[in-house]
Amino acid sequence: MNASSIENPGEDKVLDSQGLAAVTFTLLWSDGRAEHEDQMHFETFSVWREADFLPAAIGSRLLEMRAGDSAEAVLSVGEVTGCWDAARQVAGSPAGFNRSYRRGLDVEPRAGRYYPQGFFHGFQEIVRESIVPARITALDEETMHVDLNHPFARFPFRVVFHLDRVLPGSDRRGGRCSSPLDELVRFPGLAAPLQGGLDTCYGDALQAMVRMDERDDAVFYSSPRMLQHLDARALETINALYRRLISKDADVLDLMASYDSHLQGCSLRSLHALGMNADELQANRAATARVVQDLNQAQTLPFEDAGLDAVVCTASVEYLTRPQGIFSEVLRVLRPGGVFVATFSNRWFPTKAIQVWSELHEFERVGMVTQWMQHAGFSGLQTFSSRGWPRPKSDPHAGETALSDPVYAVWGYRPMV
Repeated sequence: MNASSIENPGEDKVLDSQGLAAVTFTLLWSDGRAEHEDQMHFETFSVWREADFLPAAIGSRLLEMRAGDSAEAVLSVGEVTGCWDAARQVAGSPAGFNRSYRRGLDVEPRAGRYYPQGFFHGFQEIVRESIVPARITALDEETMHVDLNHPFARFPFRVVFHLDRVLPGSDRRGGRCSSPLDELVRFPGLAAPLQGGLDTCYGDALQAMVRMDERDDAVFYSSPRMLQHLDARALETINALYRRLISKDADVLDLMASYDSHLQGCSLRSLHALGMNADELQANRAATARVVQDLNQAQTLPFEDAGLDAVVCTASVEYLTRPQGIFSEVLRVLRPGGVFVATFSNRWFPTKAIQVWSELHEFERVGMVTQWMQHAGFSGLQTFSSRGWPRPKSDPHAGETALSDPVYAVWGYRPMV
Protein backbone atom coordinates (compact mmCIF):
# COMPACT_ATOMS: atom_id res chain seq x y z
CA MET A 1 0.00 0.00 0.00
CA ASN A 2 1.33 3.45 -0.86
CA ALA A 3 1.77 5.70 2.15
CA SER A 4 2.13 8.82 0.00
CA SER A 5 -1.40 9.86 0.88
CA ILE A 6 -0.21 11.02 4.30
CA GLU A 7 2.60 13.19 2.96
CA ASN A 8 2.64 16.96 3.16
CA PRO A 9 3.25 18.16 -0.43
CA GLY A 10 5.23 21.13 0.91
CA GLU A 11 7.84 18.94 2.57
CA ASP A 12 10.67 18.11 0.22
CA LYS A 13 13.74 18.38 2.41
CA VAL A 14 16.78 16.22 1.94
CA LEU A 15 17.15 13.94 4.94
CA ASP A 16 20.51 14.67 6.56
CA SER A 17 22.55 12.44 8.85
CA GLN A 18 21.01 13.89 12.03
CA GLY A 19 17.46 13.84 10.70
CA LEU A 20 14.21 12.33 11.82
CA ALA A 21 11.61 10.90 9.49
CA ALA A 22 8.37 8.96 9.34
CA VAL A 23 9.04 5.86 7.23
CA THR A 24 7.29 2.72 6.08
CA PHE A 25 8.94 -0.62 5.37
CA THR A 26 7.26 -3.21 3.15
CA LEU A 27 8.36 -6.83 3.23
CA LEU A 28 7.70 -8.86 0.04
CA TRP A 29 8.20 -12.62 0.19
CA SER A 30 6.79 -16.00 -0.77
CA ASP A 31 6.44 -19.23 1.19
CA GLY A 32 5.54 -21.40 -1.81
CA ARG A 33 1.84 -21.37 -0.93
CA ALA A 34 1.12 -17.64 -0.94
CA GLU A 35 2.70 -14.31 -1.82
CA HIS A 36 3.01 -11.98 1.18
CA GLU A 37 3.15 -8.20 1.55
CA ASP A 38 3.80 -7.03 5.12
CA GLN A 39 3.90 -3.33 5.86
CA MET A 40 5.22 -1.71 9.04
CA HIS A 41 5.22 2.01 9.72
CA PHE A 42 7.67 3.83 12.00
CA GLU A 43 6.39 7.27 12.93
CA THR A 44 9.81 8.40 14.22
CA PHE A 45 12.90 6.97 12.54
CA SER A 46 16.30 8.38 13.56
CA VAL A 47 18.92 8.31 10.85
CA TRP A 48 21.62 8.94 13.45
CA ARG A 49 20.66 5.95 15.54
CA GLU A 50 19.06 3.40 13.20
CA ALA A 51 20.21 3.85 9.60
CA ASP A 52 23.19 1.53 10.06
CA PHE A 53 20.77 -1.37 10.37
CA LEU A 54 19.52 -0.89 6.83
CA PRO A 55 20.87 -2.84 3.83
CA ALA A 56 23.55 -1.00 1.88
CA ALA A 57 21.21 -0.66 -1.11
CA ILE A 58 18.95 1.51 1.06
CA GLY A 59 21.47 3.09 3.42
CA SER A 60 23.63 4.40 0.59
CA ARG A 61 20.65 6.27 -0.87
CA LEU A 62 19.16 7.45 2.40
CA LEU A 63 20.97 10.76 2.78
CA GLU A 64 19.82 11.90 -0.65
CA MET A 65 16.22 10.83 -0.28
CA ARG A 66 13.36 13.30 -0.10
CA ALA A 67 9.84 12.90 1.25
CA GLY A 68 7.98 10.56 -1.08
CA ASP A 69 11.09 8.70 -2.28
CA SER A 70 11.49 4.93 -2.04
CA ALA A 71 14.42 2.53 -2.09
CA GLU A 72 14.43 -1.22 -2.46
CA ALA A 73 16.80 -4.03 -1.51
CA VAL A 74 16.87 -7.77 -2.10
CA LEU A 75 18.07 -9.72 0.94
CA SER A 76 19.28 -13.28 0.90
CA VAL A 77 18.09 -16.10 3.12
CA GLY A 78 19.14 -15.52 6.72
CA GLU A 79 20.68 -12.09 6.11
CA VAL A 80 18.60 -10.51 8.89
CA THR A 81 17.61 -13.50 11.00
CA GLY A 82 20.56 -15.86 10.61
CA CYS A 83 20.40 -18.91 8.38
CA TRP A 84 18.23 -21.88 9.21
CA ASP A 85 20.29 -24.44 11.14
CA ALA A 86 19.36 -28.11 11.43
CA ALA A 87 21.12 -28.19 14.80
CA ARG A 88 18.44 -25.81 16.11
CA GLN A 89 15.89 -28.61 15.98
CA VAL A 90 15.26 -30.54 19.18
CA ALA A 91 13.13 -33.52 20.11
CA GLY A 92 11.70 -34.83 23.32
CA SER A 93 8.69 -36.35 24.99
CA PRO A 94 5.34 -34.57 24.58
CA ALA A 95 5.22 -34.67 28.38
CA GLY A 96 7.87 -31.92 28.31
CA PHE A 97 5.29 -29.51 26.88
CA ASN A 98 3.80 -27.48 29.72
CA ARG A 99 0.10 -27.24 28.88
CA SER A 100 -0.47 -25.02 31.92
CA TYR A 101 2.40 -22.58 31.27
CA ARG A 102 -0.15 -19.79 30.94
CA ARG A 103 -2.08 -19.53 34.18
CA GLY A 104 -5.77 -20.26 33.72
CA LEU A 105 -5.31 -21.52 30.16
CA ASP A 106 -4.91 -25.17 29.15
CA VAL A 107 -2.95 -25.22 25.87
CA GLU A 108 -2.95 -28.21 23.54
CA PRO A 109 0.23 -28.90 21.48
CA ARG A 110 -0.43 -29.24 17.75
CA ALA A 111 1.84 -30.03 14.81
CA GLY A 112 2.76 -26.90 12.87
CA ARG A 113 1.74 -24.47 15.62
CA TYR A 114 4.08 -21.91 17.17
CA TYR A 115 4.35 -21.47 20.94
CA PRO A 116 6.60 -19.35 23.17
CA GLN A 117 9.69 -21.43 23.92
CA GLY A 118 8.81 -21.42 27.61
CA PHE A 119 6.13 -24.02 26.86
CA PHE A 120 8.97 -26.45 25.99
CA HIS A 121 11.04 -25.90 29.14
CA GLY A 122 11.51 -29.65 29.51
CA PHE A 123 13.50 -29.71 26.28
CA GLN A 124 17.24 -29.24 25.88
CA GLU A 125 18.58 -25.70 25.22
CA ILE A 126 15.29 -23.98 26.12
CA VAL A 127 14.97 -21.36 28.84
CA ARG A 128 11.71 -21.46 30.77
CA GLU A 129 11.18 -17.68 30.62
CA SER A 130 11.70 -17.36 26.85
CA ILE A 131 8.81 -15.96 24.81
CA VAL A 132 10.61 -16.39 21.47
CA PRO A 133 8.38 -18.51 19.19
CA ALA A 134 9.23 -22.14 18.44
CA ARG A 135 7.37 -24.47 16.10
CA ILE A 136 6.23 -28.05 16.59
CA THR A 137 7.19 -29.68 13.30
CA ALA A 138 6.04 -33.22 14.07
CA LEU A 139 4.15 -34.83 16.92
CA ASP A 140 3.05 -38.30 17.96
CA GLU A 141 2.40 -40.03 21.27
CA GLU A 142 6.09 -40.64 21.93
CA THR A 143 8.02 -37.75 20.36
CA MET A 144 7.63 -34.04 19.78
CA HIS A 145 9.96 -32.34 17.27
CA VAL A 146 10.52 -28.61 17.82
CA ASP A 147 12.22 -26.09 15.50
CA LEU A 148 13.95 -23.25 17.39
CA ASN A 149 15.03 -21.38 14.26
CA HIS A 150 13.68 -17.91 13.57
CA PRO A 151 10.31 -18.25 11.76
CA PHE A 152 11.70 -16.23 8.86
CA ALA A 153 15.07 -17.99 8.60
CA ARG A 154 14.15 -19.96 5.44
CA PHE A 155 13.00 -17.11 3.21
CA PRO A 156 14.68 -14.60 0.90
CA PHE A 157 12.77 -11.36 0.58
CA ARG A 158 12.64 -7.85 -0.81
CA VAL A 159 12.23 -4.83 1.39
CA VAL A 160 10.97 -1.45 0.23
CA PHE A 161 11.81 1.64 2.30
CA HIS A 162 9.46 4.61 1.78
CA LEU A 163 10.27 7.99 3.29
CA ASP A 164 6.82 9.33 4.18
CA ARG A 165 7.75 12.63 5.84
CA VAL A 166 10.83 14.50 7.04
CA LEU A 167 10.27 15.53 10.65
CA PRO A 168 11.56 18.63 12.42
CA GLY A 169 14.36 18.32 14.96
CA SER A 170 17.15 15.81 15.32
CA ASP A 171 18.13 12.86 17.50
CA ARG A 172 21.82 12.34 18.20
CA ARG A 173 21.44 10.46 21.46
CA GLY A 174 23.37 7.32 22.13
CA GLY A 175 22.16 4.23 23.95
CA ARG A 176 20.51 1.09 22.70
CA CYS A 177 19.35 1.06 19.12
CA SER A 178 16.68 -1.12 17.59
CA SER A 179 16.67 -2.48 14.09
CA PRO A 180 13.52 -1.72 12.11
CA LEU A 181 14.24 -4.77 9.96
CA ASP A 182 14.29 -7.01 13.04
CA GLU A 183 10.86 -5.67 13.95
CA LEU A 184 9.62 -6.06 10.40
CA VAL A 185 10.53 -9.76 10.06
CA ARG A 186 9.89 -10.83 13.66
CA PHE A 187 6.47 -12.43 13.14
CA PRO A 188 5.31 -12.63 9.47
CA GLY A 189 6.99 -16.04 9.10
CA LEU A 190 4.40 -17.48 11.48
CA ALA A 191 1.97 -17.42 8.54
CA ALA A 192 4.03 -19.90 6.47
CA PRO A 193 3.19 -23.60 6.14
CA LEU A 194 5.53 -26.30 7.35
CA GLN A 195 8.46 -27.21 5.13
CA GLY A 196 7.22 -29.08 2.09
CA GLY A 197 3.93 -27.18 2.22
CA LEU A 198 2.45 -29.48 4.87
CA ASP A 199 -0.67 -28.30 6.69
CA THR A 200 -0.63 -26.91 10.18
CA CYS A 201 -2.99 -28.49 12.70
CA TYR A 202 -4.65 -25.41 14.17
CA GLY A 203 -7.38 -27.41 15.91
CA ASP A 204 -9.89 -25.86 13.50
CA ALA A 205 -11.38 -29.27 12.72
CA LEU A 206 -11.67 -30.18 16.40
CA GLN A 207 -12.96 -28.73 19.66
CA ALA A 208 -11.19 -25.40 19.11
CA MET A 209 -14.09 -24.23 16.94
CA VAL A 210 -16.41 -23.90 19.94
CA ARG A 211 -17.26 -20.49 21.39
CA MET A 212 -17.68 -19.08 24.87
CA ASP A 213 -21.27 -18.13 24.03
CA GLU A 214 -22.98 -20.97 22.17
CA ARG A 215 -26.44 -19.43 22.34
CA ASP A 216 -28.26 -18.89 19.06
CA ASP A 217 -26.42 -16.14 17.15
CA ALA A 218 -29.75 -14.47 16.43
CA VAL A 219 -29.94 -13.50 20.11
CA PHE A 220 -26.54 -11.78 20.06
CA TYR A 221 -27.29 -9.94 16.81
CA SER A 222 -30.90 -9.05 17.59
CA SER A 223 -30.03 -5.40 18.32
CA PRO A 224 -28.36 -3.30 15.61
CA ARG A 225 -24.85 -2.01 16.24
CA MET A 226 -24.41 1.13 14.17
CA LEU A 227 -20.75 1.59 14.95
CA GLN A 228 -17.37 0.93 13.37
CA HIS A 229 -15.40 -1.92 14.90
CA LEU A 230 -11.99 -0.63 13.73
CA ASP A 231 -10.45 2.83 13.79
CA ALA A 232 -10.53 5.20 10.82
CA ARG A 233 -6.93 4.55 9.75
CA ALA A 234 -7.47 0.77 9.64
CA LEU A 235 -10.71 1.19 7.69
CA GLU A 236 -8.97 3.45 5.17
CA THR A 237 -6.39 0.70 4.65
CA ILE A 238 -9.11 -1.91 4.12
CA ASN A 239 -10.96 0.36 1.71
CA ALA A 240 -7.76 0.98 -0.29
CA LEU A 241 -7.16 -2.77 -0.52
CA TYR A 242 -10.70 -3.39 -1.79
CA ARG A 243 -10.30 -0.65 -4.40
CA ARG A 244 -7.06 -2.29 -5.50
CA LEU A 245 -8.53 -5.80 -5.86
CA ILE A 246 -12.11 -5.32 -7.06
CA SER A 247 -12.57 -4.85 -10.81
CA LYS A 248 -14.62 -2.10 -12.42
CA ASP A 249 -18.41 -2.62 -12.64
CA ALA A 250 -18.19 -5.65 -10.37
CA ASP A 251 -21.02 -7.68 -8.85
CA VAL A 252 -19.98 -7.96 -5.20
CA LEU A 253 -21.14 -9.86 -2.12
CA ASP A 254 -20.38 -8.41 1.31
CA LEU A 255 -20.35 -11.49 3.53
CA MET A 256 -21.39 -11.02 7.18
CA ALA A 257 -22.22 -7.43 6.34
CA SER A 258 -23.38 -4.50 8.44
CA TYR A 259 -24.30 -0.89 7.67
CA ASP A 260 -20.95 -0.06 6.01
CA SER A 261 -19.30 -2.31 3.41
CA HIS A 262 -16.09 -0.21 3.20
CA LEU A 263 -16.28 -0.13 -0.59
CA GLN A 264 -16.18 3.64 -1.09
CA GLY A 265 -14.55 4.48 -4.41
CA CYS A 266 -15.19 1.04 -5.92
CA SER A 267 -17.12 0.96 -9.18
CA LEU A 268 -19.87 -1.58 -8.53
CA ARG A 269 -22.65 -2.93 -10.71
CA SER A 270 -24.34 -4.47 -7.68
CA LEU A 271 -23.70 -5.03 -3.99
CA HIS A 272 -25.38 -7.86 -2.11
CA ALA A 273 -25.18 -7.39 1.66
CA LEU A 274 -25.62 -10.63 3.65
CA GLY A 275 -25.67 -10.28 7.43
CA MET A 276 -27.42 -11.04 10.68
CA ASN A 277 -29.33 -7.84 11.48
CA ALA A 278 -31.99 -6.44 9.14
CA ASP A 279 -31.73 -2.90 10.51
CA GLU A 280 -27.97 -2.79 9.91
CA LEU A 281 -28.40 -4.06 6.36
CA GLN A 282 -31.19 -1.59 5.65
CA ALA A 283 -28.86 1.24 6.73
CA ASN A 284 -26.25 0.12 4.18
CA ARG A 285 -26.86 2.70 1.46
CA ALA A 286 -24.46 1.08 -1.02
CA ALA A 287 -26.35 -2.23 -1.01
CA THR A 288 -28.60 -3.04 -3.94
CA ALA A 289 -29.88 -6.25 -2.33
CA ARG A 290 -30.00 -7.48 1.27
CA VAL A 291 -30.16 -10.96 2.79
CA VAL A 292 -30.53 -11.85 6.47
CA GLN A 293 -28.83 -15.21 7.05
CA ASP A 294 -26.93 -16.98 9.83
CA LEU A 295 -24.04 -18.70 8.08
CA ASN A 296 -23.40 -20.90 11.11
CA GLN A 297 -26.89 -22.36 10.65
CA ALA A 298 -27.42 -22.24 6.87
CA GLN A 299 -24.22 -22.68 4.89
CA THR A 300 -25.62 -22.50 1.36
CA LEU A 301 -25.34 -19.04 -0.15
CA PRO A 302 -28.51 -17.88 -1.97
CA PHE A 303 -26.71 -17.06 -5.23
CA GLU A 304 -26.33 -18.89 -8.52
CA ASP A 305 -23.10 -20.52 -9.61
CA ALA A 306 -20.44 -18.18 -11.04
CA GLY A 307 -22.57 -15.05 -10.67
CA LEU A 308 -20.29 -12.71 -8.70
CA ASP A 309 -16.99 -10.95 -9.37
CA ALA A 310 -15.88 -10.45 -5.77
CA VAL A 311 -16.74 -11.43 -2.21
CA VAL A 312 -15.46 -9.48 0.78
CA CYS A 313 -15.61 -10.41 4.45
CA THR A 314 -14.58 -7.61 6.81
CA ALA A 315 -13.67 -8.21 10.47
CA SER A 316 -15.98 -11.22 10.68
CA VAL A 317 -14.24 -14.41 9.54
CA GLU A 318 -13.44 -15.32 13.17
CA TYR A 319 -17.15 -15.88 13.89
CA LEU A 320 -17.58 -18.73 11.39
CA THR A 321 -17.82 -22.10 13.13
CA ARG A 322 -17.58 -24.03 9.84
CA PRO A 323 -15.48 -21.71 7.68
CA GLN A 324 -14.33 -24.23 5.11
CA GLY A 325 -17.92 -24.96 4.08
CA ILE A 326 -18.58 -21.24 3.61
CA PHE A 327 -15.31 -20.78 1.71
CA SER A 328 -16.34 -23.57 -0.66
CA GLU A 329 -19.67 -21.83 -1.21
CA VAL A 330 -17.87 -18.56 -1.95
CA LEU A 331 -15.79 -20.35 -4.56
CA ARG A 332 -18.97 -21.70 -6.15
CA VAL A 333 -20.68 -18.30 -6.52
CA LEU A 334 -17.61 -16.53 -7.91
CA ARG A 335 -16.99 -16.24 -11.62
CA PRO A 336 -13.68 -17.69 -12.88
CA GLY A 337 -11.01 -15.17 -11.90
CA GLY A 338 -13.24 -13.69 -9.20
CA VAL A 339 -11.61 -12.71 -5.89
CA PHE A 340 -12.47 -13.49 -2.27
CA VAL A 341 -10.92 -11.12 0.30
CA ALA A 342 -11.07 -11.66 4.07
CA THR A 343 -9.80 -8.81 6.25
CA PHE A 344 -9.45 -8.80 10.04
CA SER A 345 -7.64 -7.17 12.94
CA ASN A 346 -6.93 -7.88 16.60
CA ARG A 347 -10.32 -6.67 17.81
CA TRP A 348 -13.38 -8.92 17.97
CA PHE A 349 -16.25 -10.03 20.20
CA PRO A 350 -14.47 -12.70 22.29
CA THR A 351 -17.62 -14.55 23.37
CA LYS A 352 -18.75 -15.21 19.77
CA ALA A 353 -15.37 -15.85 18.11
CA ILE A 354 -14.16 -19.41 17.65
CA GLN A 355 -11.87 -20.50 20.47
CA VAL A 356 -8.84 -21.11 18.25
CA TRP A 357 -8.83 -17.45 17.16
CA SER A 358 -7.83 -16.26 20.64
CA GLU A 359 -5.18 -19.00 20.93
CA LEU A 360 -3.23 -17.96 17.84
CA HIS A 361 -0.68 -15.24 17.21
CA GLU A 362 -2.00 -12.62 14.78
CA PHE A 363 0.17 -13.92 11.93
CA GLU A 364 -0.85 -17.51 12.67
CA ARG A 365 -4.42 -16.36 12.01
CA VAL A 366 -3.20 -15.21 8.59
CA GLY A 367 -1.77 -18.69 8.04
CA MET A 368 -4.97 -20.42 9.13
CA VAL A 369 -7.24 -18.34 6.87
CA THR A 370 -4.80 -18.91 3.99
CA GLN A 371 -5.00 -22.65 4.64
CA TRP A 372 -8.81 -22.48 4.61
CA MET A 373 -8.71 -20.78 1.20
CA GLN A 374 -6.20 -23.30 -0.12
CA HIS A 375 -8.38 -26.24 0.98
CA ALA A 376 -11.48 -24.64 -0.58
CA GLY A 377 -9.73 -24.54 -3.97
CA PHE A 378 -8.71 -20.89 -4.34
CA SER A 379 -5.60 -20.08 -6.37
CA GLY A 380 -3.20 -17.13 -6.52
CA LEU A 381 -3.22 -16.85 -2.73
CA GLN A 382 -1.90 -13.59 -1.30
CA THR A 383 -1.77 -11.89 2.08
CA PHE A 384 -1.27 -8.35 3.32
CA SER A 385 -0.61 -6.79 6.71
CA SER A 386 -0.26 -3.20 7.86
CA ARG A 387 0.97 -2.26 11.35
CA GLY A 388 2.50 0.60 13.28
CA TRP A 389 0.42 3.56 12.10
CA PRO A 390 -0.58 6.17 14.71
CA ARG A 391 -4.13 5.91 15.95
CA PRO A 392 -6.31 8.83 14.83
CA LYS A 393 -6.75 11.33 17.66
CA SER A 394 -10.49 11.33 17.06
CA ASP A 395 -10.77 7.60 17.75
CA PRO A 396 -12.59 6.69 21.00
CA HIS A 397 -9.66 4.45 22.00
CA ALA A 398 -6.97 7.06 21.30
CA GLY A 399 -6.15 7.33 24.98
CA GLU A 400 -5.73 3.58 25.39
CA THR A 401 -3.14 2.86 22.72
CA ALA A 402 -0.98 4.98 20.47
CA LEU A 403 -1.20 2.67 17.46
CA SER A 404 -3.96 2.14 14.95
CA ASP A 405 -5.63 -1.26 14.73
CA PRO A 406 -3.45 -3.57 12.63
CA VAL A 407 -4.95 -4.84 9.38
CA TYR A 408 -4.51 -8.38 8.06
CA ALA A 409 -5.91 -9.64 4.77
CA VAL A 410 -5.96 -12.91 2.86
CA TRP A 411 -7.32 -13.28 -0.67
CA GLY A 412 -7.49 -15.79 -3.45
CA TYR A 413 -9.10 -16.29 -6.85
CA ARG A 414 -11.43 -18.82 -8.38
CA PRO A 415 -9.30 -20.67 -10.93
CA MET A 416 -9.98 -19.78 -14.56
CA VAL A 417 -10.56 -23.45 -15.45
